[in-house]
Amino acid sequence: MVYLEAILALFAIVDPIGNIPIFLNVADNFPKGQSRKAFNTAVIVGMCILIIFVFAGRQILTKIFHIQIYDLQVAGGILLLIIAIDHLIFGTLRRSISVNKNLSPHEIGCVPLACPLLAGPGAMITSLTTFEKSGPLPATLAILVVFSILWLIMKFIEPLEKILGKLFCMVFSKVMCMFIAAIGVHMIMSGLQHYLLNTT
Repeated sequence: MVYLEAILALFAIVDPIGNIPIFLNVADNFPKGQSRKAFNTAVIVGMCILIIFVFAGRQILTKIFHIQIYDLQVAGGILLLIIAIDHLIFGTLRRSISVNKNLSPHEIGCVPLACPLLAGPGAMITSLTTFEKSGPLPATLAILVVFSILWLIMKFIEPLEKILGKLFCMVFSKVMCMFIAAIGVHMIMSGLQHYLLNTT
């Protein structure tokens, strides 16, 4: 159950199906072989970013920024809530990411696909929170599973778009935002609970 929760939480944040229109935009702007390079780079770089952050995130937070995981939970929860509301009401979350044809496929794969789209602040915070709550194995497995699904979606992006349709992808993305909002609220409450318990 712990593994499933970790996978579902990260899946909701990364939102592979909701991001299909963006992947299609990349595929349309590059030849097939070049877009494949961009997708492969995005998966590898995004996965590496999250795994590094999972295992080094606490040290970075405590020793460099002098903040605790509970501070990050509250801040991250607020951020996730804002992201979810922004996408649900205004729809600007995904529209802000565009493809610059002057960049190479590897550059597009790194920015904006790998970061901030796939391994953005929300995914980092969710992965680190899973690590702190459930341990390294669920956190690592969730990253590997979600990014494996991402790789499959990118590999078969055009047939998937024909089968699912843009309307389904848009609706699915909105539904995922509801889960992101719920995860954000839960993270805020968990962080606040720590401070309330320590002050009473």
